[in-house]
Amino acid sequence: MTLVGNKSDLHLQREISMEEGKALAEEWNCAWTEASARHNKNVNRCFELCLEQIEKENSPPDEEKKGCIIS
Repeated sequence: MTLVGNKSDLHLQREISMEEGKALAEEWNCAWTEASARHNKNVNRCFELCLEQIEKENSPPDEEKKGCIIS
């Protein structure tokens, strides 16, 4: 899961501070970023963070990782 603070370009209308967003992400043990589609700020980063989380959750534990075997 990735927590995204949306519409970061609307500073005067902010309801949740950046610190509150970070704290909630830590509480939920997930990634955090702020984004603005209007300014194309961190839009791609949101998807990158989601993919990182998927890869992390679907990768085998370290003891199961094995290198390539050529026979």
